[in-house]
Amino acid sequence: MSRSSRDERDQTNEPWGRTPLSQDRSGGATSAEGNQEQSTNCHIQQPVAKSPSQSVRWPEREHSAAPRRSRDLVFVRNRAYRISSAARQLITEVGKFRTIAVADLARYRYAREPGRLRQDLVTLKAQKLVRQCRVMAGTGWEKLSVLVLTREGKHLVQQEYRAAQGQRFYAGFAKPQEVAHDAAIYHMYQVEAAEIEKRGRTIKRVVLDYELKGAVYKLLANARSLPPLEYAQRQAKVAAENGLTVIDGKILLPDLRIEYETADGEVAKVDLELVTEHYRRSQAAGKLRAGFKVYADRASALRLNASLTYGRGSVYDGPELTATILSL
Repeated sequence: MSRSSRDERDQTNEPWGRTPLSQDRSGGATSAEGNQEQSTNCHIQQPVAKSPSQSVRWPEREHSAAPRRSRDLVFVRNRAYRISSAARQLITEVGKFRTIAVADLARYRYAREPGRLRQDLVTLKAQKLVRQCRVMAGTGWEKLSVLVLTREGKHLVQQEYRAAQGQRFYAGFAKPQEVAHDAAIYHMYQVEAAEIEKRGRTIKRVVLDYELKGAVYKLLANARSLPPLEYAQRQAKVAAENGLTVIDGKILLPDLRIEYETADGEVAKVDLELVTEHYRRSQAAGKLRAGFKVYADRASALRLNASLTYGRGSVYDGPELTATILSL
């Protein structure tokens, strides 16, 4: 669930970059600092939301020709690293999404060369460019191995990809209890990206909710003292400027935004939300009303779609939309 459920007036009372961590994904706030690595224990024991990757088959996607395996010498902040083109692509992908499960990288980026992934991880970890941690996810306490960039890894990616269409990169964990959900966002991206590319469109960049939240609350920071009507007007303007919608007095943020270019050269976007078993009917309905493309594991999708239609069918026919939660 997006970190958007607190009222903007409460959010803007706190200095940007120092917003407190969330209580959970169904309410509360989270860390708004997307650029600094936060310390965390690699042996996280809290039970967290189960990632759909535990039980869902994900479609394969075709990728470009295999990158070079030879390692080049790269200098970053007076430090030297030996890194191959393949390893560069790996840390770039991790930096975009903050957290990716190792199993998903093995499937989507190293489908034909699992041994190469192990080799790249050994090299990257030895140079302290990535951290590999194991968390216990889901009610069954399944083990989930995930990767994040270190500060050094983020600096290297930023230096190598300064002109990457405004793409932001991240290091460290946002919150340990949300690792499984955050890692599952990469699965959702792969499903949607396959559909985008199938239609002949080119993905330009991805935007996480951290970045959207920063843009929204920065613009609302000086509006908290306005009268209610003026604040609502300012809120609606800020939402529109960021391609978002105000629902029930709040600007809803998606988990992920994909920006892409059409065959005609036009820039477009799709906002995605990954819902979990903890979502209530009203929360799911709000995400659909906001125009998000909503995904869930099969069991959650069936339950929520039935709830939204009161058991009448699989499509929610509510105010201003006809949509359904997609099953992964």
